[in-house]
Order: sequence, then C-alpha cells, then structure tokens
Amino acid sequence: MLKDILVHVDGGPAAARRVEAAAVLAEAGEGHLVGLHVTSGAEDLPWIEGYATEMVIRYATERAEAERIRARDAFDRQIAGRAITHEWREATGLADRAVALHGRTADLIVLGQSEPATATFGPAPAVAEHVPLSAGRPCLVLPYAGHWPTLGRRVLVAWDGGREAARAVHDALPLLHRAEQVTIVTIGDRLQGGGTAAQGAAALGAHLTRHGLAVEVRHDGGGSIGVPDLLLSLASDLSADLMVMGAYGHNRLRDLIMGGVTRAILDHMTLPVLMSH
Repeated sequence: MLKDILVHVDGGPAAARRVEAAAVLAEAGEGHLVGLHVTSGAEDLPWIEGYATEMVIRYATERAEAERIRARDAFDRQIAGRAITHEWREATGLADRAVALHGRTADLIVLGQSEPATATFGPAPAVAEHVPLSAGRPCLVLPYAGHWPTLGRRVLVAWDGGREAARAVHDALPLLHRAEQVTIVTIGDRLQGGGTAAQGAAALGAHLTRHGLAVEVRHDGGGSIGVPDLLLSLASDLSADLMVMGAYGHNRLRDLIMGGVTRAILDHMTLPVLMSH
C-alpha cells in the first residue's frame, strides 16, 4: 500500500495537476501526503557571485517567494476536502537533492516532467532526471501537459529482464493491483542477463498472474523505430495511462547521468511513467 506519498510542488502551471494525482493515490491507499517546495538559496545560483547586482538578487528573491506562494496555494486547493492526512514542507537548496532526501522516507515520490518554457530564474533543477537515480525510491513522473483522472487503469510494463525493471515492477504492485489491464511489452529477441524475450515475458506474466492480476503479453522485434518511440506508440495503441519501467543511468564525473532510453522517455513522455533504479 502507498501510505506515504511525497509530491514535489514547484511554482509551475502543472503543479496543481501533479498534486491532484498524488492526492488521488493517497486517498486510494488511505495514505499520508507530503507537499514539498524547494527554494534555491543564493549560494546555489553560481551566476550571483561576482557580477549580480543588488537589484538582480532582489528580483530573484521576489520571484522565488512568488513561486512559493503559488505552490502552497496549488497544494492547499487540491487537498481541500479530501479524506487524507497531509503536511506541507519547505526546503532550501538544489531541488533534486532536497526532493531525494525528503523522499527516502516515502513509498512513492511524485515528480513533474521538466517544463523548458517555464524554467526558474537560474539553473534548471533537473528534478525528474536526477531524483529517480538518487532517491532509492520509486518515482512517478507526470507529463507537464495533460490530465490523468484514471491513472493506472491500463498499465504498460516495459520489461527487459534487468534489475531496474524488476525493481520497478515490484514497486508498482500497489498500483498494478488496482489496474483493469496490465500489458507486459518486450522489445528485441534477448533480455538483459540472457534468455529470450518470450521466456522472460512469460515468466513475469506468470508471476503477476499469481498476484491476481489480469496480464497480457506483447512482443515487438524492434527494427527501424527506436525503443522509446516504440514504447510510446504502443502505449498510445493500448490507451495506457501508466508506464512502468526501470530508470537507467551511470556515474560520470560523480554526476548521475540518465541512460539513453530513460532520458528519451522523460523528454517525450505522453503518459505518466513510474520509474525505479
């Protein structure tokens, strides 16, 4: 059960829809919802030192305060009248680090896809790109466009047999149990670590069936279309409202960098995606 859900609430236009989705999930599990807003301090903005004037610093501070007020208002409006316990938290620092830190005691972290057109004054926090790799908790990333009132009714599971995918499927079980249809999708002939795609999909299907889930298995041999585009196309064909997949990355110069498929899905996502690493 999802008893503790943390949602990142920034000042962007998609924040209210993100809180709404998180609140619906908390209600379904009779859970507790935490809204977290993160404000970057001056020490987190490298352009300030040396040439930022007092006026520029004041502008950045005022804008950050306006975003904080919008975020709190979005949270309060969406939780009003709901049968859940809730709390509001505020932190200062880099958003991805703060969200990962607070999220480690949650069952699920709800994030938003980056919104390039509404980037804050200063460096983009890259929350959706970094938190799934660093938090150690499952993350539900919602697109900045769209509304998802039936999130998790029809689920596509992207299965490659890897550790990250296995973790994602296990972390998604509370949502999968509420789904009307779960479709396991494999691409290509072989899975990570060996074995054919057909064998791996059949094994996962049998496992989820024993959990009482209605499961369908689909396979695509791949080809000219890339894996991210193929997954999003299949999600559209299935009218899926949730994708479950592993979040892949590697360390480079001590920074967590997203793997190619994971980053492409986050860049072009058309439905909510639950990721685990």
